[in-house]
Amino acid sequence: MRLGRRNGLIATAATLAGLLATAALHPALAVDPFGPSGTVTVTPAESNQFAGTYDRGAGSREFTSRLGAPPEGGTGALELRTPGDDDKVQFTTGDVAGPLERFRSSSYRAIRDPRSGTDAMPSFQIAVDINGGELGPQELHLLTFLPEPAPAGTWTRYDVGSGTFCLTQQIGGADAYRACAGGDRQYTLDEVMEAHPDATAFAAGVNQGAGNGGLTAAVDLVQVGKRTYDFEPG
Repeated sequence: MRLGRRNGLIATAATLAGLLATAALHPALAVDPFGPSGTVTVTPAESNQFAGTYDRGAGSREFTSRLGAPPEGGTGALELRTPGDDDKVQFTTGDVAGPLERFRSSSYRAIRDPRSGTDAMPSFQIAVDINGGELGPQELHLLTFLPEPAPAGTWTRYDVGSGTFCLTQQIGGADAYRACAGGDRQYTLDEVMEAHPDATAFAAGVNQGAGNGGLTAAVDLVQVGKRTYDFEPG
């Protein structure tokens, strides 16, 4: 995948700018179809290939213990804030690049601050080259897992691999989350892989924004295949 081609796509798919940058630095890293194993601690000083990718407006993120952590999640988590409807914040990694089958076993934990003005929760997104090989024009798609609301102040586990996804082609200023929340058709991972057998993931992670005004939430224990990422303040 050529860096120049990726940079061209960044210009036409702004919402995936950070995902593409991460993927350019970390092309398909693992030979094992289920990726690297073990638990990795991600902190402000040790990103372990995670990057704050595309933050828009007043969207922000912070490693903090303010909302606690889920069981076996250490002392803190990654807090995401989107005060306005057009604000957005993402946190993604290219460490999970590879076949979509890797995401059959994937999950994350999330909690919503009780003071939030919405019942939404952070979503999970997978940046995909729909045809595999070299990423060309019209091939950049985003798989969006849209979680169900959960009680405020309670850590909830979301089983991404057994859920459903919107499949959005990233052209111009398309916002995959907003389109999915607006009622786009959703597919199981098996349906996506059957329709697009050569599709390849090059980055994935959590997303909040584009219609989530007033939301403060935190995420932790992002798991893909055999690898779990534990977000900690330090």
